Amino acid sequence: MFDFLAFKYDRGTAVLMGYAYAPNLKQDAEHAVKRVPGVDTVENHIEQLPPSQQDDDLRWKIYYAIYTDPFLSKYAPGGAFLWGHRHRFGGFYGLWDGMEPAGDYPIHVIVKGGRVDLMGVVDDAGDRTIAEMKARQVPGSFDVKNDLIVEREADRKASR
Repeated sequence: MFDFLAFKYDRGTAVLMGYAYAPNLKQDAEHAVKRVPGVDTVENHIEQLPPSQQDDDLRWKIYYAIYTDPFLSKYAPGGAFLWGHRHRFGGFYGLWDGMEPAGDYPIHVIVKGGRVDLMGVVDDAGDRTIAEMKARQVPGSFDVKNDLIVEREADRKASR
């Protein structure tokens, strides 16, 4: 939820990118990918987010603002009568340069130095806008960047 990992694979080389909030996630991801058959080299470009109590407070406030909203709660595990909300990521090329996002939460809240970046995939432009509005309403952030991708737009880019 507070991490965002993405990967790309090309002829034996796996490239890892994104943001790691959890202390050992960057190293754990690299070790896990090294064990995948066919992976010869791992380039680990995951940025480790620095520890910060202010950033932690902001993360949790934005998390609750987004995932308890009546329109966005469908993305939370257990929301909308389903456990989780999954998207088809197979081969889409969008904001992340062909990288495939990993994880169960479709809306990731990345906070670094009071700056917020919403990353992931939502169903429609309305959900994208509401998520950004909810994040902007939380006091304490210096900036909110909305890098959420609308699933249908991602599908169109993949079919090109």
